[in-house]
Amino acid sequence: MLQDLHVLDLLELAGSQAKAGAALAMHQSTVCRSLRLIQRELRLTPRQGQPVCRHGHNDCLQHLRLAYRAHRLMDDVVRIGCDLLHHPLISTLPTVQQVPTRFRSAEQWVDLIRHGLLDGAIVSSYGFDQPVLSGQAPRWVGIKAKPLGVLALQLIAITPLTRRVLLPSCAAAPLLHQTLEWAGFAIEKQPAACQNTAAWLKRATDRRLALPVIPALVGETWLNDHGLVPLQEQPPLIEQLWLLLPEASGSHNAVQQLVRRLRTRIKASETMQDPHENAN
Repeated sequence: MLQDLHVLDLLELAGSQAKAGAALAMHQSTVCRSLRLIQRELRLTPRQGQPVCRHGHNDCLQHLRLAYRAHRLMDDVVRIGCDLLHHPLISTLPTVQQVPTRFRSAEQWVDLIRHGLLDGAIVSSYGFDQPVLSGQAPRWVGIKAKPLGVLALQLIAITPLTRRVLLPSCAAAPLLHQTLEWAGFAIEKQPAACQNTAAWLKRATDRRLALPVIPALVGETWLNDHGLVPLQEQPPLIEQLWLLLPEASGSHNAVQQLVRRLRTRIKASETMQDPHENAN
């Protein structure tokens, strides 16, 4: 009953029919057929140029998406969005419904949650225009930001001497852009259409660019397998993470369990050696 809605949601989150088909293990023509069917049934009109709900939106679709969220929570499943850097935090959790990773602005994550496309999203302090004061949390009407902990980022490349860094768009990580520019690095932006690990690695290695990673999440073996080493000059990059949730679902058992698991994973990562100490 919810299959066509599920296809539409994954299409919105993936960004294209081809990527949605890959995420759903479904032929692109089947994605297109589901899209046409639900647009006809719900009388949806595509909204060109919109970052959220590009394939149409109305009150009926909004109610269906919120009902689908309730249906997921009945099964103790939550649909969480995050970017490529933080995906290892949720990639192996059986209670998380996996969706394509994507770098987005904090406001886009909030819109996706409000529209029912996501049940929550992991956001970094580097994803805001201004620093969030210590002990405080980002605020939006109807959205709760659960603090998860802090993680250290590191710049890695195939050469330790590069001063150029490949980053997502400034809208997705404004403070990361600002921090690295102040440290004297030149920034190159990854095309928005290229959101998977292979695409990032290819562009970085072809152009001899550095990448930000979280060593505690990717592991030393992964870095060695791809011939990546830390830059000799490492600016201190420490981020605070939050899980954004609708206020109405924050007390649900599946959500509370997820928050506990994420905090435990991040706390364990905090105890690992700070990569900046390796410079000594």
